[in-house]
Amino acid sequence: MSLILSKYAKGTEPLSYPSTAGEAVAIRFSHQLTNPPAVGDILELGCIPSNCRVADIILDIDDLDSNAAPAMIVDVGIMSSDFGKEDNARTCGAEFFSGSNVAQAGGVARPTLKTAYRTTASNVDRGIGVKFTTAAATFQAGAIGLTVILTSE
Repeated sequence: MSLILSKYAKGTEPLSYPSTAGEAVAIRFSHQLTNPPAVGDILELGCIPSNCRVADIILDIDDLDSNAAPAMIVDVGIMSSDFGKEDNARTCGAEFFSGSNVAQAGGVARPTLKTAYRTTASNVDRGIGVKFTTAAATFQAGAIGLTVILTSE
């Protein structure tokens, strides 16, 4: 397993934060994949800033698996340890999407898991990861996007 850090996790792209309690802010995170991720690889794509919770989340992915019988499956969830920390031992949950096949042909998905709408605020920034649970049969380069609607506590 290897950890892939997006420009947000590397700190080279600024993050937006809600400025007042109860305010909602939408942030779109994106990452261009040029190399095929292996099974178990995790892309730290976005961030849930401290004192914020996810109100909604939308996943959009290009067709990353051009095979006639595509196989790519991903989970999207909250990552362990500090946001942006380069540590291959970090893990990724599946609170937002579990076993999503949207990368097989490309498309957009909204959560169907109740856990996606039940995140709570924390006093630390938390990473949002995309875990590749099944590799592409025939990988092709493309983008993964995540629009996160956050509210502050």
